[in-house]
Amino acid sequence: MTSLFGPDRTRLGYEEQEWSVWVSGMDNIHDKATLTEALELASELNACFAQLRLNSTSEYDPVMYAVVLHHGYAWTADTEHALGLDCGVPACEPCSKNRSAV
Repeated sequence: MTSLFGPDRTRLGYEEQEWSVWVSGMDNIHDKATLTEALELASELNACFAQLRLNSTSEYDPVMYAVVLHHGYAWTADTEHALGLDCGVPACEPCSKNRSAV
């Protein structure tokens, strides 16, 4: 069983790739340079997948989702915070306090 969130979550992508988008069903991974780019792609893909599903004429048509990955794991800021990790959101005050100044 695949678990996307929580302490026993499954890595779907690559640890060395900070941000990417995984497409379920197709099992494709699209590397992105930033969280913003990953969120934009996931949003666009999920809107397209929703439209395809609404236009579907068969209950057997695949259902797909686009999921943002952070170092290969499904990402939400809340999940990262719950696991004590930096969520990667530039404006996140709790996380930015622990980031080293560049």
